[in-house]
Amino acid sequence: MQQVLDIPECTICHSRELELFFNKGGGLYVQCDECGFSRIAANEHLASDLITSDNR
Repeated sequence: MQQVLDIPECTICHSRELELFFNKGGGLYVQCDECGFSRIAANEHLASDLITSDNR
C-alpha cells in the first residue's frame, strides 16, 4: 500500500532538501541537494508548503 507523505523527499536517500528547476526540453524537475538525484516534479513537490524561491 502506498503511503502519502506530508513532506516530499528524495526517493534514493530520503533527504528533504529538494530544489525545483525548469528544463526547457523536459519541464519541471526536482533535484536532491544531498545525492544529486533528479526526476520530473510530481504534484507532491508542487503542493508543498516548504517550497522557497531563489530569485536569481
